[in-house]
Amino acid sequence: MPIRRVRVQVRRILRKIFHHDDPAPRIARGVAAGFFVAAFPLPGLQIPLSLLVAALARGNKAVAVLPQFLANSVTMLPMLYLELWIGLFIWPSTEAGSTKPLMVLREATERWSWSSPFSSTSEFFQALGSLGFDVLGALLIGIVLLGACLAALSYPATIFAVWLWRKRRLDQGRAKGIGFRLPPPFVIRESSEREAALLTQDAVIARYALHPDNFHEASLAKLLVDGRQAYPAMLEAIGAAKTKVDLETYILQADRTGLRFQEALVKAAARGVKIRLLYDAVGSLSLSQDYVDPLLAMGVEIGVYHPLLFPRPSWALNRRDHRKILLADERVSFTGGINISDHYSPKEDEGHGWRDTHVHLEGRSVASELQALFDYAWHKAQYLKPGQPKRRPVMDIVRSFLPPRRSERLKPAGVVKGVAVEVISNREFRMRRRIRAAYLHAIRRAQRYILIETGFFLPDRGIRRALRNAVKRGVVVAVGVSRVTDPKISAWAGRALYSELLPAGVRIFEWPDEMLHAKTAVIDDAWSVVGSYNINSRSLFHDLEMVAVIANVEFAQVLRKQTLDDLARSKEITLQEHETRSWKRMLLESLAYSLRYWL
Repeated sequence: MPIRRVRVQVRRILRKIFHHDDPAPRIARGVAAGFFVAAFPLPGLQIPLSLLVAALARGNKAVAVLPQFLANSVTMLPMLYLELWIGLFIWPSTEAGSTKPLMVLREATERWSWSSPFSSTSEFFQALGSLGFDVLGALLIGIVLLGACLAALSYPATIFAVWLWRKRRLDQGRAKGIGFRLPPPFVIRESSEREAALLTQDAVIARYALHPDNFHEASLAKLLVDGRQAYPAMLEAIGAAKTKVDLETYILQADRTGLRFQEALVKAAARGVKIRLLYDAVGSLSLSQDYVDPLLAMGVEIGVYHPLLFPRPSWALNRRDHRKILLADERVSFTGGINISDHYSPKEDEGHGWRDTHVHLEGRSVASELQALFDYAWHKAQYLKPGQPKRRPVMDIVRSFLPPRRSERLKPAGVVKGVAVEVISNREFRMRRRIRAAYLHAIRRAQRYILIETGFFLPDRGIRRALRNAVKRGVVVAVGVSRVTDPKISAWAGRALYSELLPAGVRIFEWPDEMLHAKTAVIDDAWSVVGSYNINSRSLFHDLEMVAVIANVEFAQVLRKQTLDDLARSKEITLQEHETRSWKRMLLESLAYSLRYWL
């Protein structure tokens, strides 16, 4: 009876570890942490140390203990011999051919005893201390290298073992007629009369906005879907401009779309309109001089953000301008995720048909906020204006360190007509997390639903925890992501998080066509976001980003409908489907996720 009881308990533990509770990469990180610690000659301390390393690596702590059973008094001496040989091979010593180090290691292992672990541990390290500095250094190198090799080998082997275990259980279930469990219907409940009555503009701002005093009044907020709607509206605004046009974009290409904007800017400059064009050096790396020469000839001022120059520090080369802003006459403004490229044009116009979203705003107060963001990036650019020196003027350098110009803020109670809009941007150092903080604040206050569309989905632990907690409160959480990304490694890294979010009830949909490049969110028919901010490390730590937060029920309903239409066209990822993917994909996604800081 006791043997049967033990067998049942062991099967339960294995089922909990390998079946559904933990994703395979997390189990593999725990095993790798255990093998790494097993290489260290620390009798009596290996188990607590393996738990610590597994916690730091965010691995399964239960399986991290298993490799420690391989590091016992019998295997300790052969392992020390191997580690010493590896270390002496890399760091030669004068005693490399002597038997003294081997005798010291044998004596040290003989002093260890489980009957008196504390005193024998002290004697063990005293014996090792008798080795010379060069031999001890070689041994330490061998210990670290052997531990790293064991961890590197055990990681893919564990992923394969977990995948094989789960595939076997799935095959057994299919033999019994049990297939994939379909997720429940995706339904968003309608707001009650009481909730609808509370969706006034002031109430929405008070509940969902992190800084209610930062909202401004806009007379118009119009959602623009893809280049099909955005490009004609933007070109029309440039054509109707009378005094000033500022255009900021990450990607500017000399294709059909880029030539249309070049023609519009040239015509506006010919009418006497002051034109400033700002693009990112990396995003527009393929832009030729033939494209900018006609603009420069017409007096268009052109700035290149952080060009790839040798004296520039490496941290500056990694920081890019990812914003997309168009300002006309300091009143009409556009922002969102759409660059100037044929990628966003419909396929019938010989474009690539990327799915993206922009917003058209009107109002001097909102335009003034966007103007301050444009000026901030402009003062950090390398100018291509004819006759202007390559070095920036001293006042421009000083101005770049000053806070951006702020227009007069509107109190929530004073916003009666039009649409309430908050412009949020990030900057270096202390302002890097401003957009993330706004997202986190609104997610924590969601009551009915959270719908997110983003091209690159690599949320940090705080965002993931907030989404899981929202599901626990009964909130419907759905995220639309791109199945294909540029670069592809970003999609692989994002899928590594599905094993954490899907079991918690977060619904994930992958866009099946060309790339989904939109960066939008809508919560409870109240709080809407359209901008350039991806939920990943690059937008959080490296790039200049901005979003327009719109507190308006009508706009939120339009964005909700558009997002639900996109999700209906997408393929929902189920937990069973994800957990039974090939072990090679598991390994590739886990390795890609380790590079998430740069993605």
